[in-house]
Amino acid sequence: MDAATIIDNLPFLTWIKDREGRFIAVNEPFARSCGSPSTQDLIGKTDFDLWTKPLAEAYRADDLEIMKTGKQKVVEEFIGGSGLNKWFETYRAPLYDAGRNIIGIIGLSKDITDRKQMEAELLRANKLESLGVLAGGIAHDFNNLMAVVQGNIDLALMDLPPDHASRRRLLIAMQSVQNTKELTSRLITFSRGGGPHRELFDAAEIIRDVVHKALKGTDVRAKFAFMEKLWPAEVDELQMRQCFCNLTTNALEAMPAGGNLTIHAENIRIPAGAVLDLKEGAYLKITFDDDGNGIPEKHLPSVFDPYFTTKKMASQKGQGLGLATCYSVLKKHDGHISVKSQLGKGSSFVLYLPARADLSENKEVAKKLSTGAARVLIMDDEPEIREIERAYLELMGCEVTDVKEGEEAIDTYRKAMDSGNPFDLVLLDLTVRKGLGGQAAMERLLKIDPSIRAIIASGHEDAPTIANFASYGFQGALTKPFKGEEMNDLVGRVLRG
Repeated sequence: MDAATIIDNLPFLTWIKDREGRFIAVNEPFARSCGSPSTQDLIGKTDFDLWTKPLAEAYRADDLEIMKTGKQKVVEEFIGGSGLNKWFETYRAPLYDAGRNIIGIIGLSKDITDRKQMEAELLRANKLESLGVLAGGIAHDFNNLMAVVQGNIDLALMDLPPDHASRRRLLIAMQSVQNTKELTSRLITFSRGGGPHRELFDAAEIIRDVVHKALKGTDVRAKFAFMEKLWPAEVDELQMRQCFCNLTTNALEAMPAGGNLTIHAENIRIPAGAVLDLKEGAYLKITFDDDGNGIPEKHLPSVFDPYFTTKKMASQKGQGLGLATCYSVLKKHDGHISVKSQLGKGSSFVLYLPARADLSENKEVAKKLSTGAARVLIMDDEPEIREIERAYLELMGCEVTDVKEGEEAIDTYRKAMDSGNPFDLVLLDLTVRKGLGGQAAMERLLKIDPSIRAIIASGHEDAPTIANFASYGFQGALTKPFKGEEMNDLVGRVLRG
């Protein structure tokens, strides 16, 4: 059996080169990886005929070293170009004749792209978790501070007549507070634990709205290619809007002179193992295609890493959180995002979002409800926040009692029940510095009154208790800072079941 027959039966990309670096035998998998129509087409050629000059020079240097030392070499390498873009684990060793003279090089390469992708996913997840530890703590404290600022501005606006000269200044300040809330939301997206506040939405409606707003006044044209009757998805609307906005902004920056952004959306069913990290089931496949500058090959593995950016730092564009936010949002929705790109030909971001193939209705729009003269008990360790919450509730016509921590809340609630004048609603802060927090207090309150109506509030918008409040016995959740209108809507819904 000759060498060609042997290597044709090997499950690796295999080749043999002579001392001058000419290929004397290759198998079909190697020929295909080079874009060659046949194995014979490669015989007599060298690496300089197949690869870029820097890569070919590196391969030749390796070959000369192996032939000089007689030692084998094993490397992991990324091969790009010609549509390949794969990772290989390559084994190179000297080839001997019967007299133990080195007459060339034999090489075997194994495609390890899937393994490298899994390693990259794990590393990226670890980076996000580490960042989340810091981001979660900072965002919680910052949101508590901003809750005091926003609450007082909101109440001041309620006190002022419509034509007051200070209203404009206060409205500008309120908008700034809202912008800071969006920034902390982006940071807290990386925070470990918790999950999105899922509601049923028409993803196509969200995409159209976000893309049109982001491209308004620009030279980039949006094209929508959506399948009819797209399945609805249970998503956190704010998080998904941020994700779609980031992808649109990314495309806009890739086309400074204008161009086309085409968004495709279709229903698909994915079998187990077909797409990295995705479970078997129904999904929306959403693709953002632009014809912009494209992304260099060397940057593709890093585009979803937090704080990775090729833009100027210390600017809004250079925060390096845009695509990392998209990655984290999709992960928390049990979805997936990937990218393909070629310099000068544009980029394609592909999103997979779990869908509800069994449902077809969009989410119900919540209606504002008045609360009536309800008795409400609020618990928060920050006196300024208690004051703001009391003011909001009293403006709604509620009778309010406030306490500092969980033990006091439990005692007050029990006494009210015993007196025959129970509270209609309890608003609990999740975390207090000294004393019992909202989650632990709720566990004990449920034993006292299984029919209790309660809302949990926190600056930790990613906390499991906030994301899955019903699992802990609550009927609703508020994330700080919040406006009086938000409290009114939620309190009204909870009081009316």
